[in-house]
Amino acid sequence: MKKLMMTAAIAAMVLSAGQVNAQSAQAQEKQAVKMEVQAQDGFKEIKTSQLPDAVKKAVKKDFKGADVAKAFMNDEKEYKLMLKMEGASEMKTVYANAKGEWIKK
Repeated sequence: MKKLMMTAAIAAMVLSAGQVNAQSAQAQEKQAVKMEVQAQDGFKEIKTSQLPDAVKKAVKKDFKGADVAKAFMNDEKEYKLMLKMEGASEMKTVYANAKGEWIKK
C-alpha cells in the first residue's frame, strides 16, 4: 500500500512539473509574439511621461475618462496609444502625430 501511495505521489509531482514547464513555455511564446508584433509595426514602447503635451491634451479632450496605459513611438514621431477606457474591459488603440492630431491606421 505504501508503494502504491509513493508511486501516485511521484507521478503527481512529475505531471505537475511538466505542466509548469508547459505553462512557462506558453508564456515565453506569447511574449515573443508580442515583441515580434511591436517590431513589425515599427513602434517602440516609451514612457507615457514622454508623450508630447499636445498628445496628452488631445486624449483628455477626445477620450474623457481614458488613461494612457501604454505608449509607443515610431521613427516618424507618430504615437500609438493604448487607452484604458473608463468602464471598459478592453483597451482602445489610437494613433496620433506629435501635434495631437489623430491618424487612421
